[in-house]
Amino acid sequence: MRKKHAHIKFILPGFLFYTCFVVLPIIYVFGLSFVEWSGMGPMKFSGLDNFIKVFTAQNFAPIFFHALGNNVKYLLCVWLIITPIQYLLAYLFFIKIPAHRYLRFMVFMPYVISSTIVSFFATLIFNPIFGFLNKFLEGIGLEQLQGAWFGDPKWAFKLMVMLIIWQGAGSGIMIFYSNFMDISRDVMEACRIDGCTEWQRFTRILIPLSLPSCASIITMSSIWALALFDLPFILGGRNGGVSGSLDFANLVFYRYTFGNALSGRSELGFGAAICVIMFIFMMTVTVIQRKILKKFEYDT
Repeated sequence: MRKKHAHIKFILPGFLFYTCFVVLPIIYVFGLSFVEWSGMGPMKFSGLDNFIKVFTAQNFAPIFFHALGNNVKYLLCVWLIITPIQYLLAYLFFIKIPAHRYLRFMVFMPYVISSTIVSFFATLIFNPIFGFLNKFLEGIGLEQLQGAWFGDPKWAFKLMVMLIIWQGAGSGIMIFYSNFMDISRDVMEACRIDGCTEWQRFTRILIPLSLPSCASIITMSSIWALALFDLPFILGGRNGGVSGSLDFANLVFYRYTFGNALSGRSELGFGAAICVIMFIFMMTVTVIQRKILKKFEYDT
């Protein structure tokens, strides 16, 4: 009997840790979303008032939906721009382009740098007054190309996406590259013997056999896209940059929960309602993605 249930002893510590620090806080936040509470004093049950306020308050709803729109816009960038770039670079490293070892190291190196550090140096480079980029353009006589960069709504979001590609693309590239390297050599050799061209090998072998890792990367990147906070907070400030160009849902949560912009005080219940809405939205997107991408997984 002891041997039959021996695995429980190994599972129990992790299960208890996960329950205490993940499951119970989620349940607590769901309960907190139905009360009015500043973090001090008694809680006052408010029912669905917090949720109604999120969707209907004239001085909040437009800001929230604008920020959520930025999340969705960045999510589309993940699907249509960032993931294809990661895949293409992984393929170039796989076919061993010149200096591929050096380039692979240089592409992955920014990933180990903290996002806070990357954002800080980006603000120095793109500062409109003393930033390196404007000084460089002035030095080569291209003053007409100088700009406010992160202070310009037309450029802020685009620059943030480029910064994320530079800093975070390395993880996806390494996953794709590892997937390519894991493909059986017998399959690749048979491909060569049969006279396949490089394009045929890419479209008929590499792409189909790497779709499961592509599904995993898209799922993880999508969750991260909907939970984005640190980069826009440092690049655009707590108010989400000029005209809300770098305003995201988590920034709105931070701004209206701790030092609420509506009432001037903390409103943890209202912030919990925002968290619940974002949790449901993220779960919905993830479930839909998993259903669409499930057919690309290996059969077990």
